[in-house]
Amino acid sequence: MKAVIFDCDGVLIDSEWLASRVEAELLSELGMQLTVEQVHELFLGKTVGGVLDIIAARRSAPLPPEFTYNWAFATARAFVRELQPIPFVRGVVERLRDAGHKLAVASQSPLARVRLSLEVTGLAAFFGEHMYVTTMVARPKPAPDVYLLAASRLGAVPADCLVIEDSPPGAAAARSAGMQALGYAPGDTIEAMRAAGVPVLRSMDELPGYIAALH
Repeated sequence: MKAVIFDCDGVLIDSEWLASRVEAELLSELGMQLTVEQVHELFLGKTVGGVLDIIAARRSAPLPPEFTYNWAFATARAFVRELQPIPFVRGVVERLRDAGHKLAVASQSPLARVRLSLEVTGLAAFFGEHMYVTTMVARPKPAPDVYLLAASRLGAVPADCLVIEDSPPGAAAARSAGMQALGYAPGDTIEAMRAAGVPVLRSMDELPGYIAALH
């Protein structure tokens, strides 16, 4: 593999439950009583627009104009205080870089959130400007657009790219792009990832060995 492209949330950074907690707290202020688990299931893998549409539909009313602003700052504050990288990922990414692999991030999250997340966790330097999000392309995942953009900017053909994803739609996007997809499922999502037809890692420190076996 010449290039390794990572999803961000849940693959590089341990952000998903942290973000769901923040969202549940904000929704309670709107009178919507959802558990963190319910929020996680509703919003996982959605774009900002998709999340806002779900909230508006469940409220049967428009969101107050300040909601998106409060959501962004509450998430940023929680990330600065609590966000951690996925276990082993820092050493793994460093090994891949030192071995000559081109690296990129391709995420459904807003670019400002991706940049903040990687800066807070000390991972930003491994990717430089190769951070790509679905607002840069015509269609979000499961369409292949963001992965094709990342490959193009890295100067790699899709067949030479390996994508690390933690959701079936993300894996589908990678495969639609003509790339190899690898699931990361340390918890109870393993069956969903296997059902998506991709091999699965349980721990990120397994990744270098997996890549070495591809050669």
